Amino acid sequence: MENKNFIGKNGFIWWVGVLENRVDPLAVGRCQVRIIGWHEDDPKKVPTKDLPWAQAMIPLNDSKNFSAPRVGDWIVGFFMDGEQAQLPVMMGVLPGLKP
Repeated sequence: MENKNFIGKNGFIWWVGVLENRVDPLAVGRCQVRIIGWHEDDPKKVPTKDLPWAQAMIPLNDSKNFSAPRVGDWIVGFFMDGEQAQLPVMMGVLPGLKP
């Protein structure tokens, strides 16, 4: 069966969430974000350590000066794998919002 659930086909899903962890064990700028409507609000039900790692979308013209957003920042992003929701990508920060 053909998979139609990827970027550029059916199933483009964007999201908003709160950054909970920015200490990436691979040191490539990934973060763990609790995504509203996808992950339980209660960290006891889904601990931060169990959230998927979100890749950062970095500007092509300044990729060497990237720094991760701060814990507590509200993040806007999308899922590369559509409704499977295991490959999140962070596109930007919504400044001034507090959870």
